[in-house]
Amino acid sequence: MSKIIAVSNKAIRGLTTPQLLKSGLYLTWISSVLLLISIISGVQAQRQAIKTVGQDSTPSIVTAQRLKDGLAGMDANVVNELLVPTGQNQDAIKGYEERYLRVTERLVAAAESISFGDIERKQIETMQLALGNYLAKIQQARDSHARGDNNAMLIAYRAASEIMDKTLLPAADELDKVNLQALDATYTQKKVATQNYIFSIFLIGLALIVLLGWLQIFLSQRMRRTFNPALLLATAIALGLLNYTAGALLSASQNLRVATEDAFTSMHTLRQARAIAYIANTAKSRYLLDTAFASSHEQAFGQNIAQIAQVPPGKTIESVVEAYKYEYAKVDGFTGYLADELKNIVFTGEKAATLANLASLGTYLTIDRQIRDLEKSGKHQQAIALSLGNNPGQSIWAFEQLKATNQKAFDINQAAFDKAIKQGFRDLEGFELKATVALSAIALLTLFGLTPRIKEYFV
Repeated sequence: MSKIIAVSNKAIRGLTTPQLLKSGLYLTWISSVLLLISIISGVQAQRQAIKTVGQDSTPSIVTAQRLKDGLAGMDANVVNELLVPTGQNQDAIKGYEERYLRVTERLVAAAESISFGDIERKQIETMQLALGNYLAKIQQARDSHARGDNNAMLIAYRAASEIMDKTLLPAADELDKVNLQALDATYTQKKVATQNYIFSIFLIGLALIVLLGWLQIFLSQRMRRTFNPALLLATAIALGLLNYTAGALLSASQNLRVATEDAFTSMHTLRQARAIAYIANTAKSRYLLDTAFASSHEQAFGQNIAQIAQVPPGKTIESVVEAYKYEYAKVDGFTGYLADELKNIVFTGEKAATLANLASLGTYLTIDRQIRDLEKSGKHQQAIALSLGNNPGQSIWAFEQLKATNQKAFDINQAAFDKAIKQGFRDLEGFELKATVALSAIALLTLFGLTPRIKEYFV
């Protein structure tokens, strides 16, 4: 190595001053081109990462989750319709139709926003085919119900519920999973790539600044000119560009982190809790409709609620809510989606909204216990009335409160997500043009600064 350095030093000493100045000029141009390539590559990679998170994966994931709660909502409404004589529960009929319309719209939206090929397409096609079969079975159940044939109604509904539980909901889950994995992989990959680009930009930029500084010192020592204004300006532009580029990439990277790790993580958790709540709500209604399998439906209800929030022995949801009102509070043994969300509180109002969602779940569960107590004591009609009631203190009212508080917490994170994505794009706006102009200016200023000095040797 020392021999190579010695040979290099000897070769440099053998060059004339014009040759050294020309070499410096050419190296400046080469460094400028390399820096421009690194900046453009880094900016485009970061912009693509923001696009993937903000415009490709996240909307598809939310659509998949909305498909899931839309499907479960359809099923819950049709069970509520079948719990009473035909035509008596117009709210359930209307709710079923509204949910069906939303599901079809979201299936179209999912199909139009396919970003990851056949894996997504397969799940969408599965849902489209299964939905038709489900609707046919539901119509059979409705027709049997209208005829007063309870046995045929239950047989048809059980077939429909099997399609829902074993095909439709799992396909929605898989669609969510595909996009979530793509988002995680892209985010991890792009985060590492951005760090590498920033490092390479720093090294090339530093080399360019050192080269410009060396040229300034060389001219000062060899030609006794204290300052070269063009080189000084080129150096200042290089320093400013390097600082601006690093700041913009770091800011965009930070906004992407906020959108992905802070906002989207909570959005996904809350949406999962909402979808599972819909499924639990369906199990509550099935418990009253299909009494032959009441214990199975009751067990399914409990398992789904445990996914949303599972309090430790000796605790209640109310006591957990009170405990978390204190700063840095933690309840050991408290698990579920809402527990996960409380570990990821970042934004103003998010904690209060999440605790309100947890409290509304407690209210819903209190009413559910009343429904089961009525059913187990032989008061079937009273249990149905409480389950279908939309007044304060009744089950549908409580479920609407549960949805509303969940939506409020979700909206806080959605707003933060949108803001971070928008700011990330703004950080990188027009960067290719800015970098091109700045580095072109550096190349031209170096040319203007060195050309007169080189010409002095040929006069």
